[in-house]
Amino acid sequence: MEMPIVVLAGTPYERGVAHGTRFREEISTILDRDFRLLSDHELSQARVRATATFKAIRTVSPHVADELLGIAEGSGRTVPEIVLRSGFELFSPLNDTGCSAIAVKTKSGAIVGQNWDALPFKHADLAVFLHFSDKGLMFAIVASFGALGVAGMNNRGVAIVNNDLILGGARDGIPSQVVRRLVLETQDVKSAAHTLSSLQHMGGRSYLIGDRTGDIAAVEVSAKSGANFLPPGDVLVHTNHALLPVTSSEEDTKSLLGIYPSSAARLAALQAAVACGNLDADGVKQVLRDESGAPDAVCKTASANEPTETAFSIVMDCGRGEIHVVAGKPSVSAYRRIIIPRSFDDQERPDVNS
Repeated sequence: MEMPIVVLAGTPYERGVAHGTRFREEISTILDRDFRLLSDHELSQARVRATATFKAIRTVSPHVADELLGIAEGSGRTVPEIVLRSGFELFSPLNDTGCSAIAVKTKSGAIVGQNWDALPFKHADLAVFLHFSDKGLMFAIVASFGALGVAGMNNRGVAIVNNDLILGGARDGIPSQVVRRLVLETQDVKSAAHTLSSLQHMGGRSYLIGDRTGDIAAVEVSAKSGANFLPPGDVLVHTNHALLPVTSSEEDTKSLLGIYPSSAARLAALQAAVACGNLDADGVKQVLRDESGAPDAVCKTASANEPTETAFSIVMDCGRGEIHVVAGKPSVSAYRRIIIPRSFDDQERPDVNS
């Protein structure tokens, strides 16, 4: 089943209202489903934290706060509930979302991609959202209904993907989905890295970013040590375990092995696959189709050992301004192409091709 492609236009608040209205029933179903997994006390505490977090979001990004307000208005839910949709650090029932990610430096621009794995019943909760202001397309992002987004690219050719890390410790700060949206406001990898370094992160996560000049970077963030950048390279890959000593020292190894037992194997498979071919956009697609070691592979199948499965795959060609996305496993379905206009000067809406 293909993901819907949804156009959101206007001010941040208007785009939020349109999002919430379009998926009003689905958002309520998801929230009610997840809330049933918490006790009354746990839910009350989550709402209190979400209220405080919304104030922090308002401080660093008023327009993201306005969009959240709009989603709440359109969906008929409260603002704290909508904050919880984008704040898995605050509220994470059944939040197993493993990922296998890659960023490649090329002379014609970076190629950034990932397979996003989730529990199968969550696969139908996704859409591609195209965000337009009065000046044109700003960015495209894959997001769950009612949430801010998973992975995407802006009209300046900056792309971001990410992976969950299981690190000890948490703190008040900015949720990861807000962080991703702030990166999509930047001009290039350098400014994106500055943004990532300046924020107070709630918990563990890795980000891979690239831009149209071909620059790429990988960073692991934690509540304790902040943003820590991996050594530069022509190809960067990441799964769900920490690669740097500073973040590895913070890792909850027992929980990691319980939630993402395939992480090390998927990383090894990525490293082997990238050594075997030309890493243009089509080459990265081939890497993400890899089923070596199935079911716990880069292109993942649900199993008793690890019940997540690839929900979508995305490959972003920053130089060409193209996003290639497929719902489900890329080994069995074809990518769709979305062309992103390169600047606000191009007023046309993107072409979508099978």
